[in-house]
Amino acid sequence: MNSGVRKNFNSSTIIFMSKNKKTLFHFLRNNPLDLVIFLLLFLMAFFFLPTTRFWSSFLSTQSKTYPSETLADYQSPPQPVLKNQTAPVVFAQAHIILDQKTNTILSSKNEHQRLSPASTTKLISALTALNIYPLDEIVTVQQDYLVGKNMELQAGETITVSNLVSGLLIHSANDAAYTLARHNTASVSGFIKQMNQIPERYRLENTHFTNFDGMDHPDHYSSAYDLSQIARLSLKSDVIRQAVAVKETYVTDTKNIYTHHLENTNELLGSIPEVKGLKTGWTDLAGECFIGLIEVNGHELITVVLGSQNRFIETERMIDWVKKNVYWE
Repeated sequence: MNSGVRKNFNSSTIIFMSKNKKTLFHFLRNNPLDLVIFLLLFLMAFFFLPTTRFWSSFLSTQSKTYPSETLADYQSPPQPVLKNQTAPVVFAQAHIILDQKTNTILSSKNEHQRLSPASTTKLISALTALNIYPLDEIVTVQQDYLVGKNMELQAGETITVSNLVSGLLIHSANDAAYTLARHNTASVSGFIKQMNQIPERYRLENTHFTNFDGMDHPDHYSSAYDLSQIARLSLKSDVIRQAVAVKETYVTDTKNIYTHHLENTNELLGSIPEVKGLKTGWTDLAGECFIGLIEVNGHELITVVLGSQNRFIETERMIDWVKKNVYWE
């Protein structure tokens, strides 16, 4: 821009604004070159100058303090190592021993075979209930459910979700599973649909549920591997971790009318120090089933036996095998 134009913009504009009392709009309309300059300056300010949000974000970032640890300080969990390749003596139809932290399979047989999971199903029932209900939500027992093992819930009784989940995991109570399932807004079928969303989400292709308590059905199945992954997922819940470690307890309804005595079906809990909990199962078709949470030398492992004739003896054998054949480095 030449000096004449610049002078015109610097002086004429002021005179024009002060003496003639006309708007900036009228002035720019009568001075096309100044209008172009004004628009260019406006666009530069709009697109290139930092905004208030930028500066507030920048200043807040500068004021943050970060931990001294970096990615270079990260240490991967200790890796399990087998001393030899001998397998544990397990006669169950399927089994697996898994390092919980690294998800490393240490021993397995028929781990992907679809088998009846019996009441280990209730681990998924508990996860589903915890996903959709608040722990303190009050549930009304609609009717007695006397199929299989139960905690003797009474029709009309009101009880919290928390106490029902305890009954489910500690006592393996079928009536607790039924009451939680029926409480779903889409009733029992809706609850089972949500149960199946968990294996679908985690691509556990050898698992499908048709009921909430593990009763035998041709389309109700899981595998040792899938159950080990469900167990790993369950252990992320403090509620489940705490419940499966309880040997015996009492829970009441909300009005303190009914008291329910819960005894853990896991016979190894409290008698074998390495056993920290998880879930049992049994039906005529499924045989004896057991998912175990095991701790050896400070390391958690998950064991699964399906179709066993003596789930607890075989789990003890697997624990002894781990103690003799596995170390971490």
